[in-house]
Amino acid sequence: MNKAEKSIADINEKLKKGTAVIMTAMEFKKEVRSGYRFKVSDVDVVTTGTRGVMSGTSAMLLLPIDIGNGERPIRDMWINGVPCYPVPHSEPERSGWIETVIYGTTESVDHRGRYGGGHVLRDLVEGRQVEVECVNRSGKSTCTPITLDRIKFARLYNFRNDFQNYMAFGNIKNQQSYRRNPTSIFSCRPIPRMRGLTMSGSGELNPLENDPFQKVLKGGMKMLINGVPGVLISYGTRSSPSKRCLFVSGDMFGMDPQFMGGFKTSFGVEVTNGISFPFPITSQEVLDGLSNCLDEKIPLNVADLSDRVGITSLTYAHIWKDARLEVEFDPERCICCSFQCPAEYYCPMNAISWKDKKLDETLCFGCGACTSNCMGGAFKGKGDTPRGCIGKVHVFGNDIPILFRQSNRFRSELLARRMKEVLERGDFLLTDSDLELESRAG
Repeated sequence: MNKAEKSIADINEKLKKGTAVIMTAMEFKKEVRSGYRFKVSDVDVVTTGTRGVMSGTSAMLLLPIDIGNGERPIRDMWINGVPCYPVPHSEPERSGWIETVIYGTTESVDHRGRYGGGHVLRDLVEGRQVEVECVNRSGKSTCTPITLDRIKFARLYNFRNDFQNYMAFGNIKNQQSYRRNPTSIFSCRPIPRMRGLTMSGSGELNPLENDPFQKVLKGGMKMLINGVPGVLISYGTRSSPSKRCLFVSGDMFGMDPQFMGGFKTSFGVEVTNGISFPFPITSQEVLDGLSNCLDEKIPLNVADLSDRVGITSLTYAHIWKDARLEVEFDPERCICCSFQCPAEYYCPMNAISWKDKKLDETLCFGCGACTSNCMGGAFKGKGDTPRGCIGKVHVFGNDIPILFRQSNRFRSELLARRMKEVLERGDFLLTDSDLELESRAG
């Protein structure tokens, strides 16, 4: 082995002894920007993280549902009105346990467009009681209240997460197709022509962006999903060489709800998750990948919502440099909209209560929808930004505001810090794997 290289075993020994040098991606890249050129011997692990809308999320649950001996198998199932998919059995149910799959983007039949599978998953993790309704093949129905501590098996399978590349979208061409159907998973409401952009992506914190040479991310690698240990399985279902994504999995027990939950768009319900990966510094190539992954070097194409064809290109520095990552609420500026509070209505996480004059910061995604929809200007990016602004970019000869962010950079940074903390405590060792992340698309 080259003297300039380290093995995973070497780094794990340092982690056990508490002597490993661990940096978050934010700390590492700050030093890179200052001009420091890292050597392999300088640092042992760099932690990355991303939190955003991750549509490909499902969960397998083993639920304590007893429909009686000799009864026919379950035909239909709902959790808080969200349709689930019970695993079919060839014999009548006798065990008192039912396996079922729930998808994060499935809408509740009771609250279409407002509540879905992602909301159910967060409710369970928060310890809330959910209602499980079952109908068997003979038409007999049962309704059972359940909390996570009564569920024997609860595991997330996130099969299309953490895309390497995204686009920013706006109503640029004002095409008839968009005017006819202005709903989109990339916005919370129709966007006026040339008056706003929406975007996704954590930029230089994104694990895939930091592994351009595909030297770090391997099958079977340990990581954190929503704050608890999980595993990287492979590339995701829609991965391609130019737009990679990941398939990860982890137990729901012990997850931190601040990194997950349901999310509303103008098209319907979505789901969010947060994942974090440790990057063991084993070679100069790994270091180079991390050092070159800077917001100002990562392209962000701008496209029209109607056709999603790139028109021009920005970088993630245009979005995240000096950006206000959180939102704050000034109840004194609330003008008490008489019919419906637009900020509350369009909040994708249900974090705003107009009645209580409150912003729930544990739910707040920092998306900025409230800043552009509050008629009284009661919401703004934390800091000294003007009200009604979470950032703007100069494109097409105009200063266009950012209206909607589907990636939560604030909690992406928290995830990178969380990974650093568990490594420093010795609670987490690195996985030594040579299993390549293969996919047909790759």
